Amino acid sequence: MDASSIQAIKATAVLSIILFSKVFITNVGLGGAKKNAGGRAPEDTYQANADEVPESAKVTQDRAQRIVNNDLENCTYTLTMAWGAVYCIALGGNDSHALAHIVMFSVFVVCRIGHSIAYSRGIAMARSLIWAVGGLCSFGIGINGAIASFGIEA
Repeated sequence: MDASSIQAIKATAVLSIILFSKVFITNVGLGGAKKNAGGRAPEDTYQANADEVPESAKVTQDRAQRIVNNDLENCTYTLTMAWGAVYCIALGGNDSHALAHIVMFSVFVVCRIGHSIAYSRGIAMARSLIWAVGGLCSFGIGINGAIASFGIEA
């Protein structure tokens, strides 16, 4: 295995941990938002009473839920594609495939973090642009891995 493939594997491993950490933090944030809005399970008696919370707490819970849902729709599939792509790159790709993978997956992870920040602050245009760039990176990661797979020899 060449040095660029090894770097791509290492980068994918580190970026996967960063991405998982981001998803974990947003899930914890959702739990806190649900607690403050009375949206947790009824046996969670430490939460606010849903009938007495301000509307802002309900809006925050809804926004946090949307961030988590968006992560489920995007991070899961791209993470899977990233590992599949790096496998194909390691077996049949070249330096340019490895570099492209590292760049696109890095940009994707930064976009997911930026998307969550923009979403939580209600910055619609930035959120949409960041989401679009991340989406393009997702396709790029998959296409790059597919192209690299044609270099795999028996």
